[in-house]
Amino acid sequence: MKYGVHPSEELVEIFSRKPYQGADPFKSKVVVIGNDANYSPDISSHNFFRNIIDYHEDGVKFWQTYGVHHPFLLDDYPFDKRKGGVRYHSNFQKMGFESTFADGFSFVELLAVPTIGNTGSDIDAFFQLLDREHLEWLESVVFEGSKNFVLVNQTLAKNIVKISKRHGALKNLAEVLKGSALGEMAFQSDSVVIYNGYSFSHSVSNEYLSSLALQIRKSIFEE
Repeated sequence: MKYGVHPSEELVEIFSRKPYQGADPFKSKVVVIGNDANYSPDISSHNFFRNIIDYHEDGVKFWQTYGVHHPFLLDDYPFDKRKGGVRYHSNFQKMGFESTFADGFSFVELLAVPTIGNTGSDIDAFFQLLDREHLEWLESVVFEGSKNFVLVNQTLAKNIVKISKRHGALKNLAEVLKGSALGEMAFQSDSVVIYNGYSFSHSVSNEYLSSLALQIRKSIFEE
C-alpha cells in the first residue's frame, strides 16, 4: 500500500480544525508526540468509522464513555490488530492510566493530516506532507503550554532533528533532543519535561511501561 493522506475527506477535515487527539494540548498535563495518525484506508467505508469520528471530535468524552483512550482498543474493532497503530495504543494502555486521566493526555502528530500505509516505507512522502504552520504550533504547545510532560520516541527525535535542518522548523525542540539518551529526560525546566522514550509502535517491555508511567505520575500528576 502506498503511503499518503487518508482518502476520507471527513477525517481530513477534522484534522484541519483540530490537529490533535484527546485533550487540548495547551491544557493537558501530558503531550504524546507521534509521527502521524495512521488508519486503514478501508475504515471510512465501515460502520465502525463513526467511532473514529466521535473520538476525533471529542477524545476526552470518548475515553470517559468507553473506558479506553482510543477506538482501536474497542472489542469490535474490525481490522487487523497487528497494523495501523493498534500496537501503539495497546502499549500505551498498559501504562494503566484510567479514564479519570482523560483530560490530562493529548496526542499530537508531526503531520496535520491522517495517513494510510507505512510511514517508514516512504520517508520522502512523509517529509512532503509536513506543514510549517502546524510545526510552529506544535513547538508552541511544547514550550508555551501549561506545565506538561512531553513524550517523544527515538525515531521521532531523529525526524525532528532532520526537520529542523530541512525546514527550519522545530529548532528549539531539535536542539534539546540532539544527543539525548534513549529512555531518559532530554530536557527539564519549571514548565516542561521532555522525555525521549521507546516508541509504543514497537515491542516494549512491561517493566519499561510501568517505569514510564511512574515517571509521568511523579512529574505531573502527584505534584
